[in-house]
Amino acid sequence: MLFYIQFYGVKVVFLVTCLACSLASLWSRIHPSREAGKGSVKLKSRPGLILPQSVSSTVKGPAQIPDEHSFILGDVLNQTMAVLAEDKTGLNEDAEIKSGRLSLEGRVVKRAECRPPASNSYLKMKIAQISNSGQPKKQVLQMEKAAVKFKPVAAHAEDMMRIKQKKEGAKTVRADRNVLMQALFHAFEKHQYYRLQDLQQLTQQPAGYVKELLTEIAVYNTAPPHKSMWELKPEYRDYAVQK
Repeated sequence: MLFYIQFYGVKVVFLVTCLACSLASLWSRIHPSREAGKGSVKLKSRPGLILPQSVSSTVKGPAQIPDEHSFILGDVLNQTMAVLAEDKTGLNEDAEIKSGRLSLEGRVVKRAECRPPASNSYLKMKIAQISNSGQPKKQVLQMEKAAVKFKPVAAHAEDMMRIKQKKEGAKTVRADRNVLMQALFHAFEKHQYYRLQDLQQLTQQPAGYVKELLTEIAVYNTAPPHKSMWELKPEYRDYAVQK
């Protein structure tokens, strides 16, 4: 995180490395327009950070985040880092999908480690965090009553319907041979390929009786793409060619 401090009219940039996970988590939830904290840099004392009351009060509980933290300053070695600012004032509604104008704010020359105070309140907060992190996210609960939605059943509704249709089809009175033949031709006028089960449901006739007539007027396909389907023999086909 970067902190900007006006020091004798000059903007000084600090690269802050937060060692306290609680403070980093708190800053991640703060809106960019809100004040995250106030840094103090004095000549004869260690620089520090003071959290605003509005920010520190967002964390509820017996052990809250300390309001004051200290900075341990150090040089940035073997690394070159710069601070860029992005201006999106002229993009209006396209500000979320387009990049704004970039400007160089400066170069980072100091690294500040943000450390919490070694106080009893901070130790209580860390103990509470460790205790909460050790608790499992998922818990096993014992149900008092068995669930009734997904009980295993001997026969599903679809299977019962299929068995019922098979029994009703076996008891169906056979229609006249010519009537069934005309019904099959009428079905093939709508579609070129049919399964035996579909024709049996359309004609409401026994499957064996329908298959007996199909062997006379139709061909059973044994290869893809219309495998296990029936189509009329060439001498019975009269499909018009669409132009």
